[in-house]
Parts: sequence; C-alpha cells; structure tokens
Amino acid sequence: MTHPGEREADRWLRCFHPRVSAEHTLVCFPHAGGAASYYHGISAALAPDVETLVVQYPGREKRLFEEPAPSVEWLADAVARALVARGVQRPVLFGHSRGAIVAFETARRLHRTAGQPAALVASACAAPSHPEARRALGDGLAGQSDTEVLTRLLGLGGTDADVAQHAELIELVLPALRADLAALTRYRAAPDATVPCPVSVYAADDDPDVPAADAALWGRHAAGGTVEVHRFEGGHFYFGSLPRPFLDRLQQTVRTARKGIAFA
Repeated sequence: MTHPGEREADRWLRCFHPRVSAEHTLVCFPHAGGAASYYHGISAALAPDVETLVVQYPGREKRLFEEPAPSVEWLADAVARALVARGVQRPVLFGHSRGAIVAFETARRLHRTAGQPAALVASACAAPSHPEARRALGDGLAGQSDTEVLTRLLGLGGTDADVAQHAELIELVLPALRADLAALTRYRAAPDATVPCPVSVYAADDDPDVPAADAALWGRHAAGGTVEVHRFEGGHFYFGSLPRPFLDRLQQTVRTARKGIAFA
C-alpha cells in the first residue's frame, strides 16, 4: 500500500528507467529553468547497475501549473523529504549549475538520515559561499528583460533553440526560470557550511562562469576540506551530447562513492 509520503515523493522524483537490480542510485538536480526530462539521456546511457532519479521542480513539465519554489532552502527541504519517503539510501547527488546549490543544501539536510549521500557532484557551479555563484547563476540575469534572459540561456546551451521561435513556449518557460533566478539571488550560504560526504567538481574548459580556481573553492564545503576537480571539453552545458568521457567519469564516481572508495 502506498502512503501519502510516497505519493508526494513521486511528484518530486522521476525515474525514467527503473532498474530493480541496481546497486547504486544517482539523483540529478537540473539547472535554473531546467526540468527532469533534460536527464532522460543520462538515465538511459548509464549502466544497469545505476538507477537515476531526477528531481522535478514545480512550475514545469508535469508540475507546470504549480507555483515555482520560493527559495533554494524550501526546495532542499522538499527534496530531502521526498528522498527519505522513497527510502533512497546512500545516493550520489549530481547537481548542474543552479542544481549544484540545491544538491548541496539537500545533502546537508540528509545528514544523519538513512538517505545520507555517499557523495556530491557539483557540475558547472562555483562554490556556494563564493559570490561568483550568485552573480553567474542569479544576480547576473534576474534584472534583465525576457529577451536578454532567453538569449543568455540559449548561449549557454541550456534551452533548445526551437523554444525561441515559439512565443507560447517562452511564456511557459520564463516564469519558472525567473523564479529560479530570484531564489538564487536571495540565497546565502554560510562560509563554514559543509556536507558530510566527498565532493567531486565537474567543470568545462570553455565555461566562462566557472573558472578552474572557482571550482576548487568547493573544498571549503567538503568533508576533509578537499575536492577532486575533473575538467571536460565544452561549455557550460558540456554534457548535453552525452560525451563518453563524462559518462565514464560519472559512472565511476557513483560506483566508487557508494562503496566508500576515495575518488580516483
């Protein structure tokens, strides 16, 4: 029998490819304005021993007519509850861009629960306490016009160019995106806030928003004070075409973290 907590969890967590014999769980957090379907390809491409859950934020796709999240902290509270209700144990949390901040705060809330994460992967995002994280992800876009915001997002590669040709699609996408940016602008991480798990940082060579030096600052927030930084070819949305080096690294990260092995 399904209880209310499990039904609520289904609203927050999408599983495109259930794998009943999977040994590892990867939980993906989309970028600002992003939706769960962006990770369908990753879910399909990973090996059968990895089951992928994707966070579905309110205000898009199947939750289109729900109010977007008012804050990063509110989102993290809700996702943590959903993971606990679903009974997810020792997942690896993968957050891309704004999603890395939400994943970080979710990891903090899962501390001392059965769902305590095995690792956090922060992709294309500066450290939470670094001002660059807010400037690049929130402050830099929050006050711009709809055209400027959409142009910026298309330039980064996070939205299909076809969307720009359809006014009705833009009207559906922009409210959630603006709400996400506003939440980021208000977000403030404590400089000493940490997660009780290893942190691996994925960054792209041609991403103007996350220089190599900024990626390394995630060490401030990691257990033990150090992180592994892995760099990939491409821009901010470097994994959009599912490059093999990215998939191999992600799969290795999931497997080694779940077994308690240090990242290689």
